Parts: sequence; structure tokens; C-alpha cells
Amino acid sequence: MKNNLLLTFLFVFILVGSSSEIVLANDDDDDDGKKSKGGNWFSSLFEDDDDEHGEKRRSSGNQGNKMSPVLASIPAAPPEFETECGSCHMAYQPELLPAVSWDKVMSDLENHFGEDASIDTQTQQLIANHLKRFSAEKSDSRLSRRKIMRDLGNRVYLRISEIPKLKREHSEHISTSVLKRPAIRSIANCVACHIPAEQGEYDEDYVQIPR
Repeated sequence: MKNNLLLTFLFVFILVGSSSEIVLANDDDDDDGKKSKGGNWFSSLFEDDDDEHGEKRRSSGNQGNKMSPVLASIPAAPPEFETECGSCHMAYQPELLPAVSWDKVMSDLENHFGEDASIDTQTQQLIANHLKRFSAEKSDSRLSRRKIMRDLGNRVYLRISEIPKLKREHSEHISTSVLKRPAIRSIANCVACHIPAEQGEYDEDYVQIPR
């Protein structure tokens, strides 16, 4: 009788111990899952709930240093767009602002953020048409639809760096001292840290913050 009770006790003890190990193992797996899903702040900025990261890697065509344009507007851009808009700063892709914003930017080039960026009427119309054709609300890019358009509300933003989501994420994780570095100087200088930004690739895998 005593032997039977002892065997029963040992069986229950072993069973409970095994269950505890299973629970602990599951807890560890959950923690690892949270860590892997958490990523870093660049992931939260340019990834989406539906795995935009994977989508971008497939679409970027990255082979060594060669990279195909990620955003549809890039191969469709008229030469005048790069010549006029890219002569003083990066030629920001149309997908980064909605059409209403581009309308305001292009309608007052004489006062273009403190500079006179006037161009002839024909070229101005050509560039304006390109910007509106591929504007954020018309884009299939999740960067445009989920990260830019989502937080705009009724306000019209003229600066990409003022878009709520982009401004919030950058200001929370980039200090003022970093922005003042000669190689950066401004949050609007996308290509300083997002190396292939001119190809429309803003994934964190390609971020290099200069010192």
C-alpha cells in the first residue's frame, strides 16, 4: 500500500514538474517573439502591420550596390524634376506628400522656404503634374498610405519633416546634437542617413548615421 502511494506521489510530482517546464518554455518563446517583432525605431517608422519590410525587400531589387527604384514615381519622373528640384536639395518623391500640399508648394515658388525658386511656367506645370500624379494619397506604397496619410487630419503640411508620424519618430530618437552634425544639419536631409533615399528606399537596413 505504501509503495503504491509513493509511486503515485512520484508520478504526480514528475507530471507537475514537466508542466512547469512547458509553461516556462512557452514564456521564453513569447519573450523572444516580442523582441523579434519589436525591432528598432526605424522599423516602427517604415514598417507596417502587414510586413512592409518584407514587401520593400522584394520590390527594391537590391543587388550589392545596385538598387532598383522602390517608388513608382522615380522611373516616371521627367528630367526637369531632377534638374530643378534636385539642384538645391534631394528631389523628394511625390509619394511623400499629398496633392494638396504639392499644390501649395508649387504655387508659391517665389517664396520657397525662404528662397526664390521661380521657374518658367511650362516647367512648373510639368513638375506639378508629376507631383500630383504620384502624390501620397494615390500611391500604393504603405509608407505613403499608412505612415504619411494616416496622421494628416485636416491640416496641410508643406514640409515632409513636419508630417506627424515622421516628426514624432525622428524627434524621439535623434538628438539635437546629432542633427547638428555637419553631414546632416537638418532632419530634411534624408540622404544623410537613408543612403538609398533617392531610390525611394527608407528601410532601416540601409540607415547609416554619419559621425
